[in-house]
Amino acid sequence: MYTSAKNSAATLLLFITTIIGTTAVLAAPPTPSSRAATKTGKHTTLSAEQRQIHQASTLAQNGRKAMSYIVAARQLLSEKHGTEAHQYLEQAKGLLTKLKSNVTTDNENASGLLPIYSQLGIREGVEITDQIKQQLGKTHLDAVRGKHRKVIEALKTVNIEMQYSFVDLPVVATLGKVESALKSLSAKNTRQASQALADAQEGLIRDTIVINAVKENPAS
Repeated sequence: MYTSAKNSAATLLLFITTIIGTTAVLAAPPTPSSRAATKTGKHTTLSAEQRQIHQASTLAQNGRKAMSYIVAARQLLSEKHGTEAHQYLEQAKGLLTKLKSNVTTDNENASGLLPIYSQLGIREGVEITDQIKQQLGKTHLDAVRGKHRKVIEALKTVNIEMQYSFVDLPVVATLGKVESALKSLSAKNTRQASQALADAQEGLIRDTIVINAVKENPAS
């Protein structure tokens, strides 16, 4: 059994969000680390890493917000509220258009995916020492930037059983689905618009990896 990463977010320094219901709507308040700063007098100075974490967290928040508009629009369509759904989709389109420019100009992001959720679960009963906290803290920037392979490789060296989960948003493909839904709505084709939004939700990239798994009943 794994403890929730929410219980140790400040300690483990991993970006955490809460999945609302069974949908792909993801939301969370800003993490303490994204606001971390060293204050000198009246001025606040962020380190280069803190700035990168803050920027990545802001993009992730906008990605989650876009998805929340998509989910809300689909629900409104099911309730025959086409005008309101159209308004939500315009909001999602605006956010995704801005995110597209960020993703496509990032030379390190060839896949065009935007990480919008990541969570680390620690096996219940495992003692989190200061050394482990330090090791886990080093994965924070890679986690929020979606460098999942790098995170996993780093976590393997910690030598405790963990569960790493993440969700990535394919920005360009999702924007295309939203634009398709808007066109369908303009043509009064509610069913086709709803299907495009369902495809947008299903297009999210999700995965959960158990790291350093320990056998429950090792052979004697």
